[in-house]
This record gives sequence, C-alpha cells and structure tokens, in this order.
Amino acid sequence: MTPSSRLFTRRHLLKAAGLTLTTPMFLRRAFASEAEAQGPPALVLLMQTNGTNQKNFWPAPGTFDSPILRALLNDPRLAAQTTLIKGINYQAIKSPSGNEHDRGFHGLYSGFDSVLGPGGSFGGGISLDQRIANEVPSGAGSLRHIHCGVHAVNYKAINAGRISFSATGRMQQAPCELDIYRLYETVFGASKAAPPDPESAKRRLAQKRSILDSVADDLRLLENRLGPQERAKVQLHATAVRDFERRLTSALPPRAAACAKAQPAQRGVPSFGQGNEANAEILCRLFIEFIANTVACNMVGVLSFQFGRGGEHFHYDWLKIPGMPSDAHDFVAHQDQGDPEIERINTEIKKWYTSLIADLGERLLAFPSTDGRTALDNSLIVWGNELATGPHGMSDIPVVMLGGARGRMKTRGQLIDAGPQPHHRLGCTLLNIMGVRAAGFGGLAMCGPLQGVQIQEPN
Repeated sequence: MTPSSRLFTRRHLLKAAGLTLTTPMFLRRAFASEAEAQGPPALVLLMQTNGTNQKNFWPAPGTFDSPILRALLNDPRLAAQTTLIKGINYQAIKSPSGNEHDRGFHGLYSGFDSVLGPGGSFGGGISLDQRIANEVPSGAGSLRHIHCGVHAVNYKAINAGRISFSATGRMQQAPCELDIYRLYETVFGASKAAPPDPESAKRRLAQKRSILDSVADDLRLLENRLGPQERAKVQLHATAVRDFERRLTSALPPRAAACAKAQPAQRGVPSFGQGNEANAEILCRLFIEFIANTVACNMVGVLSFQFGRGGEHFHYDWLKIPGMPSDAHDFVAHQDQGDPEIERINTEIKKWYTSLIADLGERLLAFPSTDGRTALDNSLIVWGNELATGPHGMSDIPVVMLGGARGRMKTRGQLIDAGPQPHHRLGCTLLNIMGVRAAGFGGLAMCGPLQGVQIQEPN
C-alpha cells in the first residue's frame, strides 16, 4: 500500500457522506486534499510584550533547557519541534515616532519602523500576516487571515497605535478581533448566508447546545460508514469543538448563563470583559484553544495573535506571585536589570507565557493530519516579542519557532546562534517558508533569510 492510499482526505469523507448527509465545514477542511497536503503550512504569529529575562530565557551552553522555557523544552515531543533563534536585533533609527515598545510592536513582523500619526505611533508598512494573506493562496472554504488578541486591561491605551500590530500598509492599522464568541461563530458556526452573530452563539452555548447538534444524526450515520481509524479522526475533531464549547459556556457571565439569554452589550464596553484584567487568564487559554482547533481544521492560512496591547501593563494577579508589585510593566519589566528579586518575578511571568505556547503545541500534536503527520508538523508557530528586555533592550529579541511547516522547516530541536542578525531576516525567512520568494523584508530589500536556519523551499 502506498503512503497516498493510506490517506483519509476530504474526498473520502465526502464520498462516505454522499448526497444525503450534512458535513460541517470545519470537518471538511480538517481533512485536506492530496494537493493541499503539499501546499503552504498554516502560520501563527504570536506577539508578546515587554521583553524577557535574558539570563533565564536562553539555554546555557551545551544544553537545550532554560528556566523560562522548561514547559516547552522538557517535553521531548515539543522540544524536537522547537527552534530558538538568538541574535535577532531590532535595527531602527531612533526618531520621534515613539519609543522601543512602538517600534518593536510594529516592526518585528513588518520590517518597517513605526511612524507618528494621529493618536500615536503606527506601523510604517504592511505587516507579515497581511502580506501572506494577500500573496499566499489558501484552500477553498478556509479563511485567509485572522488577527485577534486579548486586551483585558483596566486602563486606556497609551496610544492608538498600540491597539493592533497588524497593518495593511503605512499607518493603516488593521483591527484586532477581541470577541472569542464572534471568532468561534465565524470559524465553526456561521453560515455563509449570514454574518457571524456572537450574541446568538452565546444564547446557544448558555442553553448548552452545540453547533453540532443540528447535524448530530448525520454525523452518527457518517461515522458508521467509516473504518475505525477514520471514525476516530472525525470524532477527535468533533470532540475538540465540543470541549471548546463547554469552556466557552463556563466563561459566560453568570447572568447570561442563568437566563440562557445574552444581555445586550453596553456601548463602548467590549464583549466578555475584555476591559477587565480579571478575565485575562481565561481569555488567553480560550484563544489558545481556539487557535489550535482552527489550525488543526485547516480553517485559516495565517493567524496573528497579540498577548495584550503594545507595552502592556498587566498586573498578573492570577499568577499569585509572592512579592509582585502593583504594575509589572513599570516595576518588573523596566526594573529587570540585575536585581535577583525582580528577576525571580519576571521569570515566573514569562514561564506563564511558555505554558500557553506548550499548551498550543500539545493540542496540535494531538491532531493527526491527512499525510500521516500531526497538525504541529504541518504548521509553524512563531512566538516573538516587541522587546528583548524589559528596560527597552533591542538585542537578542526572544524568538521561538514551533512546528515543521509541512517539512519546510529543516532546522528543529536546537538553538540557532549565528551572531547578530537584523530582525528583517525573520520576515524574509517566513516569507520563503510560505512560498513567497523574497530576498529581503520590509525596509531592508536584500537582507536575506536568517543565517543558521535551514528551510526547504517549495518547488
């Protein structure tokens, strides 16, 4: 039996369903065609803020472990899929356009310096997520791009440019979707005939109903027509969506859940407490689960996500770190300059972010793909940061790549330290991995890809 004959693809799924059974779009997309299995990988761009504690982030010589990255690197399955890139330096001319938070927030994934505009600093050019959405084909039925994030904070943004790092061009900021229920409805529930309705999704979830309920009989009949292995794959995706729905239900405000009817949103107040830091932990976990399910079902070409706004001021009360000051931005990140107590606190904060990345990786490992690989093998997660250090350092920006990118990411399971490299090379490398032949990126036309990172470019 040839490898291709063992594949369970969308064609086999729809053949089993015939003309009489309804198959949800996310299940159709989950089993890529043979052609799509050779296409570009799903790309996930993650943006963290306020740098890291360098000493506890990078592995010591001769090791592939560190206090901050332990949750990721101590799992052999995830460590084998992890590439750490040291030496990325943000090169920008200091200008009145904003401080390093603004330049890194906009520049890491665009290659352009930020520019001063109405209300603050904005991106100086198109960001990588938007460029890939424009230039890289996505499969029929999938979304080209999603940009989303968690802004669960209790204060007004310092400037409007820090609300979103995604940009369609110079000073053309793309909105950041904050409503997890709208995203859930868009990807898994909305019909093509109507726009997604997050309030309808909340009412359905509050009544403990699933988007799969309307096709439950068809799914049972479909599973009866499949072999044991194929049935298990379908059930895995359906179970993942139901589990996600249960967690969305548990996150609903008590009043909405008790009345089984979502209350109308107050004008100017974001959905589900995005203006309340008490919701930050659960929101981040929900978004990570959403990203995993969306990528595993081949529902998006590129997904970008931001852990807060540029230069975020989270307090991290949910971590219950002893000795935590009132503001982790001003009194932890900015003060991380050799004080052992501040280093301890900052390390605990950064370990929490690693736990989210490890959770995402573990979820993608659990989904088998049509080509015998896992969803993590066939995607690429890039975890970047606007700064290198809390005190606005811009050398050795922490960048972690996770996944195999459909075999295009040849260098995995190691630390790459090829010396100082301009941050533009990160974008150039990612463009080539995604099938866009590029010699440069952003404002550096001929920078070339990252040195030390071996990629297999598509034919």
